[in-house]
Amino acid sequence: TTPTTRLDGVGDEGKTTSLDKPPADKWTRLEFLGEMEEELETLDGEDGLNKMFQDLYKDADDDQRRAMMKSFVESNGTVLSTDWTDVGKKFVEPQAP
Repeated sequence: TTPTTRLDGVGDEGKTTSLDKPPADKWTRLEFLGEMEEELETLDGEDGLNKMFQDLYKDADDDQRRAMMKSFVESNGTVLSTDWTDVGKKFVEPQAP
């Protein structure tokens, strides 16, 4: 049988799949983003959005995670930045939707 990929990134045999971490190569990364987009399309509304944010946070480095937390908290949930060099220097103002 052919192993299937579940949305949690684990195949039937318990090995992680290629959707766990984006590749560095430009063309492979484009293919990865296409696969990720197809995966998200299978999820409805809020579930797809939550999955995207979970993957973004999971694949971020420490500075990106700090930037995400600081920007989200200080802006009352209206801004999400991954740029610590920018966010780390100033207060993140709330933005109108």
